[in-house]
Amino acid sequence: MKKQYTILAVDDETDVLLLVKTALQAEGYRVLTAPDGVEAFKTAREEKPDLILLDVMMPEMDGFQVLEKIRQDDGTCRIPVIMLTGLTERERIRTALERGTKYYITKPFDFHDLIGKVRMAIEDAEADVHF
Repeated sequence: MKKQYTILAVDDETDVLLLVKTALQAEGYRVLTAPDGVEAFKTAREEKPDLILLDVMMPEMDGFQVLEKIRQDDGTCRIPVIMLTGLTERERIRTALERGTKYYITKPFDFHDLIGKVRMAIEDAEADVHF
């Protein structure tokens, strides 16, 4: 039986969350959502998703702050994170990669690109577990 992977999608824009959730569920993923960084970190600690799609620009705690908390917590530090954002400046992308993301998707995004990067990130994480 094929494992159903769980993805936590985090974005303060409800329409983006709905689009991402719909696209990922259509591919067979279980999708959790969080509207902000505080809820995202809480959900990540409780649910231990297989992957987190994390927006950068959010109120209270931005994506980089959430990523830092995720990486510092023993229970969540190995969860792969894909940054999903409207920011395209090279410095922001470099910061995301330096802080532990392998993939960065800019909005507006192509659903095929999103699904492809989700699959790659999960496959990479699975490969890391086996070594």
